[in-house]
Amino acid sequence: MQRLRASHLQALGAPVKGGAQQIEDWLRSLLQSGTIRLDCGLVELRGSQPVATTLGDLKRACGVAMETVKQGLRALELDHWVLLVDGVHTRLLGPPRFRVSVTKENIAGSVGRAIVIAPMDGLSPLESIDYDQLRRAEEIVSRKRVLAVEKVALHWNTRLRLASGDEVDLPAGSRVTLAAGSQVRTEGRLGRVERDLEVTAPGGREIRLSRAGAVVLDKGGPLGLRTGARLHLERSNIVRLADGRTGLLEVSSHAEPGHTGEVNWDDDSHWLARFTDGVPLVLLRRVVFAEFEGVVNDQCVGVGGQGSAAWRVALGVHDCFLDGSIPFRAGQCPLRRSPEFLMRFLNELDETGSLREAMAARFGFAAEAADVRLSPARFAGPSLRGLLRQVATDPALNSELLAIGSRAACWTQVGAYYRKGEAWPWEVTREAYFTFVDMSYRQQAL
Repeated sequence: MQRLRASHLQALGAPVKGGAQQIEDWLRSLLQSGTIRLDCGLVELRGSQPVATTLGDLKRACGVAMETVKQGLRALELDHWVLLVDGVHTRLLGPPRFRVSVTKENIAGSVGRAIVIAPMDGLSPLESIDYDQLRRAEEIVSRKRVLAVEKVALHWNTRLRLASGDEVDLPAGSRVTLAAGSQVRTEGRLGRVERDLEVTAPGGREIRLSRAGAVVLDKGGPLGLRTGARLHLERSNIVRLADGRTGLLEVSSHAEPGHTGEVNWDDDSHWLARFTDGVPLVLLRRVVFAEFEGVVNDQCVGVGGQGSAAWRVALGVHDCFLDGSIPFRAGQCPLRRSPEFLMRFLNELDETGSLREAMAARFGFAAEAADVRLSPARFAGPSLRGLLRQVATDPALNSELLAIGSRAACWTQVGAYYRKGEAWPWEVTREAYFTFVDMSYRQQAL
């Protein structure tokens, strides 16, 4: 467990002598970032090790009365699992990963005690469990089963929408003026164009400067660029054509694995722009499911056999794009064989194992820096709804098949992970979890 003491909280910007609203705003901002950086390194708020502090540490860091701290925490309890416990630990864990409600009805239709699982983390440990029903925490195991490991071809599409509302094609080699403030990437670093730039668009998301210019980096000052320098467009920007017409130039990624079909992340697709062009990519898709022992039993208590097998319920899906050159960069194989080498390694992942721990141990690629974003609970789009329905109706993943309608509530977390000092990520991943899975079943009278 990672304990945040008063000195840590002050270093993280705790509002000194602030009111309950200032404390709430600061904690909300802290939780939304997904990660915090301490002297020991980068800490994920929803990682396998819980992040905790105490009411006393919060009181000392902010220099206010205990009641003020409690008021600032209470406002977060509904949308963040911030446990407000006097004298014990206050956990800062961000939104819950999933919640499962199981109700068992007997022949007469009377309902026994419901089993409610509200874990803080998608892997372990599971908390807030009805231990009277489950008896021991060891009876619950969270697993991640590999669904697909494939090489991916990443393509970029452009669309130019004019101010008049018309859409026109932008032929390769067209010269346009990119408006000041446009968001671009240079050598993996994100920045904004300082003033209008004349550029040539050879195709895809790449543009080249027709004359020298400058970009103001998000993490750093202005960066001068020579004529012919290559930039990458980011999402959508305003451009002016040679004939004076203006419009919105949008770029989007198109990921095509060999057999899985197109991987569509909808509004999160632009995260794949963090990979450099030409790098071989490998897709790892895993389903997250919980396996319970002793929850469901076909036999009466104390009568008959040894009990039923493990009971399973799917919780969500992870899509992970990895740099296929990782084994080559680790000195373990030639570049041409690197993606296949990585795919063989991924296919050997254990269902309870951690991908990042395995990558660090095998190749030396650790998540030393990260950018992680959370989406609020929402209804899944068509592509994500289809993926969640696929796992919800798989009998190998669900002991009782889930019913997923046209409005499947879920939340997602997207992240990019980097090695220290590198501008290009070695992993970009999206996790999608059911916000609420209601499993109910009835034993029919004979």
